[in-house]
Amino acid sequence: MSDKSSPKRSTILLTNDDGYRAPGIRALAAALVDSFNVIIVAPEEEQSGVSHSFTYRREIRCREILSDGLCKTMVVSGTPVDCVKFALSAVFSTLPVLVVSGMNVGENTGISGFYSGTVGAAREGAFWGIPSVAFSLSTEGSAHLDHWCATASDFLTTWEQSNLTPFKEKGKAVFLNVNFPRVNPAKARGAKVTRQSMAYFSDRYVPVGSIAGETLYELKGEKRDIEESDDFDSCAINNGWITITPLHFDATADAVIEMTEEMKSTLCAGKECMG
Repeated sequence: MSDKSSPKRSTILLTNDDGYRAPGIRALAAALVDSFNVIIVAPEEEQSGVSHSFTYRREIRCREILSDGLCKTMVVSGTPVDCVKFALSAVFSTLPVLVVSGMNVGENTGISGFYSGTVGAAREGAFWGIPSVAFSLSTEGSAHLDHWCATASDFLTTWEQSNLTPFKEKGKAVFLNVNFPRVNPAKARGAKVTRQSMAYFSDRYVPVGSIAGETLYELKGEKRDIEESDDFDSCAINNGWITITPLHFDATADAVIEMTEEMKSTLCAGKECMG
């Protein structure tokens, strides 16, 4: 444990989906230890794209390692959500004030937020009623990793001192998805609160070889924007903004509730539908 740790500092859980060895989580930890007690609970291996998956009906392994002196580090043989679940139920005697996921190298705007293990970890933290945030950086901006990690640390320090009540309502809470642009920080246009866009990837599977008569495929694709406004995260990050997107759990499609009411009789098998 770093000698920078102090009981007077607020404690945060730090995780990611790139694995505990990834430069992003190490850089973010280095930026955070000056302001927080940081405990890392992170996947043993790279877990990109696992979304909110977790391990069920089989064991996970956990070990504490000798880290580089930054902070206590525990390695879990599971997904980012496994890491959060395990940390909050088995590692912390008192829940942390924040759950932080990142720094992911590779943006998580648009529907990537649904696939992302980085965002999934923050969502799990919010399930527990803990203010949670996912940090991601455009791949082309990785040369500025340390700068953006320092910016993330400043953001968390300010956020912790603000009104966190909306982020603590268990089962109703919101969480934040923050993405940093590819541009030189000096050329960033600032920070912008955005809506989640519907930007997607044009998925295709490309044959790359064969083994024992089975063809091997890799997933390829390019990002496709739908919206053309900086009010949406994907367009905004493309245009040099830091994006802050508040997300929540309720995925109910209110726009079609009335139409669905008209359809429900088909499920009643001739009986009177109640409600």
